[in-house]
Amino acid sequence: MKNENINTLASGDFENKLDELQKIVQRLENDPDVTLEDSMSLYESGLKIAKQCVEDLAQLNARITELNKQLDLVIMPSLGDNDEN
Repeated sequence: MKNENINTLASGDFENKLDELQKIVQRLENDPDVTLEDSMSLYESGLKIAKQCVEDLAQLNARITELNKQLDLVIMPSLGDNDEN
């Protein structure tokens, strides 16, 4: 399931979420016709999207950490071999 989330993010889903969040913020800031009820609904939607973005970034960070650990396993033994020569 982790890979599915990463693939979704890679296809631009994260950027789409950020774009949607930006549209919500702009509407809240600039649209004088937004009612209080609509403002609350937009705010709630924005919070949900922001939470999804934070979760997406946490997943990406975990994946980067995992990749770096794998890289360390490959590089560190190689560096040790070079020190002996």
